[in-house]
Amino acid sequence: MPSARSITRPGNVSRRVLSLLGGVILFILLAAALSIWSVGRFAPGLLDSTLASKSGAHLAVETNDSNLFAGRVSFADFTVTNPSRWTDPRFLKGKRLLVDLDPATFTGNGRRVVHSLELDIDALTLVGKEDYLKDNNAQDIFRGLKAPETLPPPPSGQPAVEAPRTPFLIEKFRLRVGHITVIAGDGTPQRRVVIDRQFDLVFEARNITDANLEQTLTGPLGQQVVAQTPAASAGLLFDLTKDKVRTSITEKLLNQK
Repeated sequence: MPSARSITRPGNVSRRVLSLLGGVILFILLAAALSIWSVGRFAPGLLDSTLASKSGAHLAVETNDSNLFAGRVSFADFTVTNPSRWTDPRFLKGKRLLVDLDPATFTGNGRRVVHSLELDIDALTLVGKEDYLKDNNAQDIFRGLKAPETLPPPPSGQPAVEAPRTPFLIEKFRLRVGHITVIAGDGTPQRRVVIDRQFDLVFEARNITDANLEQTLTGPLGQQVVAQTPAASAGLLFDLTKDKVRTSITEKLLNQK
């Protein structure tokens, strides 16, 4: 078991936080893309209405070339704003979202099959409160796009039963993320910018499923984010050591499904 001293070393803290960022980026965007189809909402206007009613966030898409019958979702030049409880309005500025899927698999309860999914993001801003790893805008956006639970509420006095996860297969995945900003203490005098730099991250994976998500996607992505961070980023390491590293947001989101 690692000692308390080893956990607080700058290198260890930076690796954990940057791995966390990788998992958050991919899991939130993947869930958003799949939710478009799993809840049957295909138009940007309907997605915007859903986000606004559940979290206060908004989606704007300049070009929508989606075709349900052809199994294609195509957004170009789109933005997602933060939920209304955040002072900083930024969340995501995207250049392109392309999803090629098998429409027949999105009916019924079988496995959803996505032939290819491409996300091209110019800028991503993660904003949180003082404990920004536990309370942040990414969690709010995910909840706003999450499909409603299908299980009835449990009888009074009995524990809730989690709805079973919908199985899926993504045959080919490509992600590009340009600039990443992380802000802690949003809306408070303690507001500080933890990370603000150009990553130009490109990540590709194949045959991603609900069962191997960590092995094929969140784990390798987090490792690549860490590898692309210069070891000499003294300012970044100093900022990270001032914050407490908590349970991975990725784990929390997975447990909520």
